[in-house]
Amino acid sequence: MKLNKTILLATCFSIIFSHNINDHSEWKQYFRVSYIQDENNDSGLGIYYRLNKKSEYTFRDFRAYLHFIKDYEYKKIRYKSSNKFIDFKRLYSYSTISIDQNSKIGVNIRYHGNQGVGFFIKESNNSHINAEIALAYDISDYLNDSRKTSYLKSGIYYDKKINKNEMKIEVEYYTQITDLIHNIDLSRLELLFETYFEINENLNLIIGYELESFESTDNNLNSSIFCSIEYHKNFDLNKFISIFNKL
Repeated sequence: MKLNKTILLATCFSIIFSHNINDHSEWKQYFRVSYIQDENNDSGLGIYYRLNKKSEYTFRDFRAYLHFIKDYEYKKIRYKSSNKFIDFKRLYSYSTISIDQNSKIGVNIRYHGNQGVGFFIKESNNSHINAEIALAYDISDYLNDSRKTSYLKSGIYYDKKINKNEMKIEVEYYTQITDLIHNIDLSRLELLFETYFEINENLNLIIGYELESFESTDNNLNSSIFCSIEYHKNFDLNKFISIFNKL
């Protein structure tokens, strides 16, 4: 009960003190093609698309994934939005929504959302360290067994630029706090590690590792290493809207 009250107060604080700032930053789009190999040495192909926009006070990020690895597929779309507080620039509120499907671990479809606050522990031109805490939920269909679960999400994120190269680490842990079904704990750890090597102004080589590890399920481990080629360029939103309007 105390935990839920703390999260509620943090969420109310984020709504009251966060502000939308008008900015003129540009959207940027990213395309990736990846070679993927999982923990069973099965290999496959991954496709990734991202739209990203960030300014001094705001962050908007849309991502879409499509992975084909031997006998299973992984599909996901995710959108994250965050706003820094004007008077406390190291503090920000954020919300995330996503939909994913993973036949490997028996998830027919999973709707996920979380909302909370984050704090920049360190912020400079070449590196960032930030931490987040949020209330999260899943509405899932595991092989026709519908499950609704709530979590306390905690995360820490680190990125470092070294000359023209970059390294990123993301660690998130979801602690299930309600809706236990048949004493199954769906708490999970999610880890992402990426290293970026610049090929030219618009191309990167990316080598990475990702992990999703559940406390207790029939398939409790989902991990892979990947090697990607990423192409990025500015996205003309007004041009896209004009083309869409002509349809």
